[in-house]
Amino acid sequence: MEFPQHSAYRVPTKRPFLLKELRARLPSVDDRIRAIPGYGDPTEYDAIADSLYRVFTTARNLAPSRHTTNCSIHPNGPVDPQSPPGWGQCLFCNSNRRIGDPRARSAVLNTPRQYEIPPPPYSHEVLLERMRHINDVAFELHYRSPDEDFALAADLVHGAFIIARELSRPRSSSRCPRHPGAPLDPAAPGGPRCLFCATAETRKGAVPPPQIRDRNRGLPPYRKKR
Repeated sequence: MEFPQHSAYRVPTKRPFLLKELRARLPSVDDRIRAIPGYGDPTEYDAIADSLYRVFTTARNLAPSRHTTNCSIHPNGPVDPQSPPGWGQCLFCNSNRRIGDPRARSAVLNTPRQYEIPPPPYSHEVLLERMRHINDVAFELHYRSPDEDFALAADLVHGAFIIARELSRPRSSSRCPRHPGAPLDPAAPGGPRCLFCATAETRKGAVPPPQIRDRNRGLPPYRKKR
């Protein structure tokens, strides 16, 4: 009697539970984003950013672990922004080396891999497009998916979290990039606009005000005392 040959591959223990959790959390976050009318309010994106970070935590646990420093002692420690050539990326170890500790040697294995941070601009439409991509990738995931697919899902969710976090920041009522917090001019052409920008455009076509120039009168003449 011949026995079937089994594959040596074994599904990781927590992968089925984490994949189920990822697919359970995504629809509720997606519905909340689609329910935001128009530009939305920062307070609405604040709650969405919290939900997306929880989704990112699940996607990060599904993906292969990433060490920010590649240090065997502090793998997830802070990165040294001014690391000298030939040194590692660990801020703790580099600080010890700077003070003369000969035992401090942060390992230099490879370039630290950070999670994706999408470039600006950040808008509601960009967040919706990112969620569509996340849903497509999550739908294709299964227990035997390669690690690259889970890493891609973690990057996409982290990018969505960054976009929602930026949209949750306080905005000015005028939405003017040059004068944040400026008052609105309700009588400006084209609708309510930034008062400073509308005033500057009005002054361009007006007659410039007269300029007063002060004459250099010089020093008073020297008078000899009697």
